[in-house]
Amino acid sequence: MKLLALGIIFLILCKGNAQQQKDFNPNTYRFSYKSELYKGTRVEITSKLKALKNNSWFVNIPEEKKTVLNILFKKAKEQPIPKLYKKHAIAFLDALYAYEEFLKIYDNALYEVILNLKQDMRRLDFKFERQFTKAKIALERANKEDKNNTQKIDLISKELLDSQIKLICHRWMKKKIEKYKGMDAIKNPDELIAEFKKEEAMNVFTMIEKKRTEQISAYLENQIIDFFYNKSLPEIDVEDLQLDYIDKL
Repeated sequence: MKLLALGIIFLILCKGNAQQQKDFNPNTYRFSYKSELYKGTRVEITSKLKALKNNSWFVNIPEEKKTVLNILFKKAKEQPIPKLYKKHAIAFLDALYAYEEFLKIYDNALYEVILNLKQDMRRLDFKFERQFTKAKIALERANKEDKNNTQKIDLISKELLDSQIKLICHRWMKKKIEKYKGMDAIKNPDELIAEFKKEEAMNVFTMIEKKRTEQISAYLENQIIDFFYNKSLPEIDVEDLQLDYIDKL
């Protein structure tokens, strides 16, 4: 029994010694950041940092800032000395996580904008349809009562076409916006929202840097309306229009 006990103790000591040797191995890097332990070879930790950098959560960091992050990441992974590697790795992580607050503000502001647009879509739909019907009535009246006034008729015709395009583009946008459900539409966006987020990321980041956070929602609302309008133009058929609120003319 004593021999067995001594054997077990010997194995435990050997295992502990092996673990100590591993921990103090010059090829083993070790440091903590935000309660996360980074431990392993330089290749292993670098792989972990790279996976973090490419995480979908950080996808909307402005491209200009991603360039800075890539430089910091490259500096870290090239450090052959554990102490220097730790220093540069932490500098990279500091820079990366500094964007967390930006991403939260950005997503929340855009979510608020989408909610507001969804609530306002029906009112705007009626407004734009009314503008279109007024322009159409005005053109018909001008053609009857003032048919020789080509300048006036051309002006009203342009107003009619503009209002028609505005209404059809609005309805294209309305269909898209109404499909967005909850924060998931922002966190896991379709191609349109993903493209918009990428385009406006740097502008929003700059507004946050300049302490203009309260202006972000209004800014994004104006921008997303223009964005959807421009996206709708190649997609719409100007002749494909049905009136929903006002009797057909």
